[in-house]
This record gives sequence, structure tokens and C-alpha cells, in this order.
Amino acid sequence: MPSKKSDSIKSNKDSERKALNYHEAVNEARIQSPGYKVWQSIVLILPFSGAMFLLWYIKGASLDVVYSDYIRLINSYLPDTLAKESFLVPDVLTRIPVTYLIRWINVTFFSYSVNFDRLLGVLGVLIMMFTVSLYINRMHFNVFSVIALMAVGFSLNKWELLLNGSGYPHFLSYGLFFYNYYILERVFTGTKKRYDDVLLTVLPYIALLTAGPYIVQYCAALIASALYMLVIKNRNVDRSRIPIYVITTAIPVIMFLWSNSMARYEYAGAADVTLMEVLTKQTGFTVHFILNGFASELLSGSCLESMLGLGVIGYSDIYLTGAIVVATYLLAFILFFRKGIYKKTVFPLILMVSGLSSHALVFLSRYIFLTEIYAWQSRYSLQYMPGVLGLIMIYGLLFTDWYERYLVYRHKEKRLEPESRKRRRSNPGVLSLVCLFFALAIPVSFIAGTLVTGRLEMSNMPYRKIYFESIREAALNVDDYTDDELNAIFEYNHGANKVRHAISVLQDNKLNVFREG
Repeated sequence: MPSKKSDSIKSNKDSERKALNYHEAVNEARIQSPGYKVWQSIVLILPFSGAMFLLWYIKGASLDVVYSDYIRLINSYLPDTLAKESFLVPDVLTRIPVTYLIRWINVTFFSYSVNFDRLLGVLGVLIMMFTVSLYINRMHFNVFSVIALMAVGFSLNKWELLLNGSGYPHFLSYGLFFYNYYILERVFTGTKKRYDDVLLTVLPYIALLTAGPYIVQYCAALIASALYMLVIKNRNVDRSRIPIYVITTAIPVIMFLWSNSMARYEYAGAADVTLMEVLTKQTGFTVHFILNGFASELLSGSCLESMLGLGVIGYSDIYLTGAIVVATYLLAFILFFRKGIYKKTVFPLILMVSGLSSHALVFLSRYIFLTEIYAWQSRYSLQYMPGVLGLIMIYGLLFTDWYERYLVYRHKEKRLEPESRKRRRSNPGVLSLVCLFFALAIPVSFIAGTLVTGRLEMSNMPYRKIYFESIREAALNVDDYTDDELNAIFEYNHGANKVRHAISVLQDNKLNVFREG
């Protein structure tokens, strides 16, 4: 006869199976409910609302006037935007070829409007976040994770790139990156569409024309993803296609690196040091630079500088914040594999790899300035953003998993006799609640950080607009300003004569602030 112990084990297994079946039925009914369909529609609308918010911010914080990088662009490419001399150069791929056509459209139809470029930048953010919305609807995230994803995606920590319209290719390229990563997700999960294999082959070459230096981390993430799918032996992926994915991705990045080797860059204020010297002799700088970058994912660089100025925090607090963010990344990686999420999805992992590699690339491109706060500059927030989104997604998936386990436990617990409950040495329900709280704390933290950043940037809006008014005034009366004043106002440190020449090009061709009407 079977023992009481074996009967108890069998009873527990039956109870757990019934609880799982019950929960799966409830979950399926929830997904098929009209309310959930409405929620999915709302998720798809959220990116458009976020884009409208960014447009509102740009309108309130800027004017349509050139400055900074535009001085170089005007002197290099205007008024003849399609001159052969600008094409027939070995470093053409570093100049982002698609901008030649867009610049021609801007000059021809919009009198070289900075707002036109800014609009393209917002379009890039919209494409990114709409792709994220598609993924959200596939994986059924909780409300806090959705809010956190949208908050980070449309955060004003990217104010510098948003206002400096010349950064629009970066936003558009990241939109392309996200779409490519999403196609890989479809391939990984066995839900690929008819032309996905073709797109995976073609998109890296399109990125070669749009991404500039960002293509390095993009292609690195794609190649790593292809090899990752090979290693874990994903059955949904045709293994014969993986070498094709790798080769077609490697060729564009090799082409870019060759073109980049022909380029000559001007670095004002760079120190004469090698990477090895910095890593071996200035370890403190290296560590602080990296930690500052990670801290800026939670609070923007502007917030950190403001809080430092007010004495609210010190540098040690920023380093600690960065270390905590790094720890959440490490834990996310561990749990991603330990909890079996790696079998279900690859999109968050690609985003995390992309974001983390960007931290390394920012350091490699900026260590020569030996200024650790460069890591938290607003211009790099776009590069860090994929990592944050991937991080929030993983903790969102963990929350869903732990919540389902908790519901199964509760359903199973109701079917147990009181004596059986008392004999438990531990309470799985309490452990599940602790895990749920932790998984929820991550998106809530990023929501809070984004709100603080947004509040600061919105309070700065009128001051930023005043600054643009000063740029406009200087452009219209350039002869009334000294060289030092022009360098400071236009944020261009390569000679006031270049500023004057750029303004004269605009004036002679009635462009930008000199447009008629």
C-alpha cells in the first residue's frame, strides 16, 4: 500500500497542476477580454502622445536658429548641398550619407529649418517607442513597467539632442535599430513574417547610410545575438541562416571602420594620453567615468549637476548610485537566465547589450579629455537608453513570472488543509511578495528619476528659449559681436571666422533666420 508521504506528494502535485491549469485559464480569459483589447490599443497610442509631448517641449524651449554643429555643416555643405566634392571622399560613410538628401530637402523646401531636423528627431523616437509598444503587447507587461518604458523613452534627459536638430540621424538610426531587433525577436520566437530574413540581410546596409559611428554597437549587438541563438540552440531559428546574418552584418561595420580610418577629427581640449595609460595609471578616473554614466540613467546629468551645485549630494553619492544601477544590470542578467526567460524572448537582452556596449564606446571616445562628468552629458542619454529599456523589460517579465507563481500558490493554498499549512517550514507566499516588491521597485525608480528630470527640464524651458533668442539676435547682427562672444553664443570653438562665414552663407542665400516671409 502507498505510504502517507507518497499520497501527500501526489496530492500536492495534483493540487499544483490544478492551480496552474486554473491560472492559465484565467490568464487566457483576461487576454481575450474586451478590456485587455482596449489596453493594447492604449499601449499603441502612448508613443504618439509621447511624441506630442516632445514637440511641445521643443516649441517651448527653442527657436528655429542654427548654432553649434550647424556652423560646421553650413561651411561644409551649403549652399550646394549635392556638390560632388562632398560625396567623393573616402570618409563619406562617417558623414552619414542619408543626410545629404535630407539636407537638400531641408534647404530646397524649408529654407534650412532647424525645426525640420528636430521633427525628424522626434520621428526617430516615435519609431523606437512604437516598436517597444509592439513588444509590450506581445509579452503582457504590468502597468508600472509600461509607464516606466514610456517615461524613459520620452524622457527629457535627451534635451540636448532634441534641441540641437543636427542629431536627428541618431534618433532615426536608433529607430531602425529597434525595428531590426524586433525582427530578430520574431525570428527567435518562431513568429517571423515572410520577408523578415530579407530585412535582416538588408537593414545593416541601410544603417550604414544612416547610423554613422553608432553602427558599431548596433552590428556588434546583432552579431552577438546571432551567435547567442546558435549557442542556446533555439529551435525556431534556421541554423543555416545564422552565418548569413553574421556575414551580412559584419560587412557594413567593416566598411564603416575602413571609412572612419580615413577621417580626420578635431578635438579641442584633448589630452595627449593613450588608452592604456588611462586604464593603468588613472584607474580612479576610469571607474568614476563609468559610474557617472550609469548614474545618469536614473537621473539626468543636468539633475546631477544641479544637485551637486546645491550641495544636496556629493560625488560619492553619484558613484554609489552608478554602482547600484550596475548591480541591477548584473542581477537582471543572472535572473534572465536562471528564471528561463532566455527561452522565451531575446529583445530585452539585445537592448541591454546595446546599451552596455554604448557605455564602453562613450568611454573609448571621450577618455582623452580626462573629464569624468562627460559621461553624464545629455548627448549620450540616447546611447544609454536601450540598456535601460532592456533592464525594465527584464524586471517586468520577472514581475509577471513571480506574480503568476504567487497566484498559483494562493490557489493551491486554499485547497490545503489547515494542518498542512502549519507544517510548512517556510512561506512561499511571503517570498513571492518580496520578489514582486523588488521587481516593481526597479520601474518605479526609473519613473521617479524621469519625473525629477522632466520637472527640472521644464523649469529650464524659458531660459533655454531666452538663450536661443540671444543666438538669433547674434545671427542677425553678427558684426556687432566680438570673436569670443560669437564662439560662446554659438557654442563653436573652432574659430569665430567660421561662425561669421556660416552666417554670411545663410544671409546670401536667404536661409534660416534670413528666410523671406
